[in-house]
Amino acid sequence: MPSPIGTLNGASRHHFNGLDNLITLWNDAYFCNALGNMIFYVLSVLVQYAIAFGLALLLNAEIRGRKFFRVAFLLPFMLSPVAVSWMIGKSIMENRFGPAATLARHLGWEDPAFFTSPWVARTSIALMDGWVWIPFMIIMLLAALQALPNDVKEAAKVDGATGWQTFKAITFPLMLPASVTAIVIRIIFELKLADIIINVTAGGPGGATDTVSSYIYRVYRDRSDIGYGTMIAEVYLILIIIFITLLLKVTSRYMRKMV
Repeated sequence: MPSPIGTLNGASRHHFNGLDNLITLWNDAYFCNALGNMIFYVLSVLVQYAIAFGLALLLNAEIRGRKFFRVAFLLPFMLSPVAVSWMIGKSIMENRFGPAATLARHLGWEDPAFFTSPWVARTSIALMDGWVWIPFMIIMLLAALQALPNDVKEAAKVDGATGWQTFKAITFPLMLPASVTAIVIRIIFELKLADIIINVTAGGPGGATDTVSSYIYRVYRDRSDIGYGTMIAEVYLILIIIFITLLLKVTSRYMRKMV
């Protein structure tokens, strides 16, 4: 990719380069790839929501050791993403001596490399990111579950409704406001995903795990290209504003229909 005018390590003075950065961005395959990866990571939020909802229902039920499981499930949220990237990505999932690789070999995976194949690497990043942030969604959903009126559920039981019928007709509809809030907030956090990627894969292999945020970081760090990095950040901010605005409109319409 051509280097725009005005990098920190350039010999010439800095000067306004017109639309050169924007033209470069339009033809930047790495930026387009990072945007495509963001679609994958954002869609993974729906899987995280499903897992979080199931765990929240479990933690809200009368089970043995409920207090222990509540603390255990929330522990990953207390860790820094940087710590998680080193503890899991660089240690547990290390392809030579890591416990996960050793287990994979015993299960028949001859060459367990979690970060060399594009799809495996992207999925591994999504799993680590989900492990950190699913507890956040559990907290929101569990709080909403505990605030639901019990008399409605009791009336459904009296009418002979099964557990699934009660969930489908009562619990899930009443949880929609909390569910939408949890998903939207989680998507906003997901759009900033960078820490784990920078520390584990640095965007590799071949940009397969890059997000826009991690790509901006690499443009600043590796190329010392402040002008182009700022252009990417500004364009990405505009895209985020448009996307979140449309998302909020769609969710508000959906909520009105459900009500």
